[in-house]
Amino acid sequence: MKVAVVGCGAIGSPLIMQLLEDPAISELRVMDPDIIDLSNLPRQPWFEEQDVGRYKADRLQDYSPERITAYAHRLTPRNSAALLGNADAVFDASDNWEARRTIQRWSFISGRPWIFASALRTEGMAAFLSPETQCLYCLFGSLQQGPRCFEAGVLGPLTLAVAGQSLLLWQEYRENMGDPARWPQGLFLVDGARQTVRKIGMKAVRCAHGS
Repeated sequence: MKVAVVGCGAIGSPLIMQLLEDPAISELRVMDPDIIDLSNLPRQPWFEEQDVGRYKADRLQDYSPERITAYAHRLTPRNSAALLGNADAVFDASDNWEARRTIQRWSFISGRPWIFASALRTEGMAAFLSPETQCLYCLFGSLQQGPRCFEAGVLGPLTLAVAGQSLLLWQEYRENMGDPARWPQGLFLVDGARQTVRKIGMKAVRCAHGS
């Protein structure tokens, strides 16, 4: 199984480390154009002070060179075929709506699923998306780039909670891969201040946006 993670920051880096524990994943593609900064270290403990100035994707590849393929590039519609290619699933940790729209387009074309994740201030979101169930447009309609976490800030532990919720959605999908009716539905809201997770439900219907 080939899995891609778009974004190697405070959500993406813990996702990558945990996905390495899944023996079914033979290739883990990680992509992020950003370099490691001192400000990253408190929330991204997989990076160290001596890593400052290196690309995040390249540093994470050091943890498993035989399974991780690193791309120090921003995902765009132009390079999505090369970067996502024949991936079986994609995790979003991008903090970027252009990248998310690009992943959604890849999902429509390939018929494969992806997991959306977002964190800002004290609130986070995660959702499992696929042409068989729900897509980004089913959840949000028109998509506009709002404040990003480096602009508005984010509660440190919240990013780990969102990564954890994303992994729970992945596990539920993995346990029911042959039965789309049992794939995760809805949008999961993570409240970092109250330390709760709330689900906004949706009917189990097939998405029509990519048809």
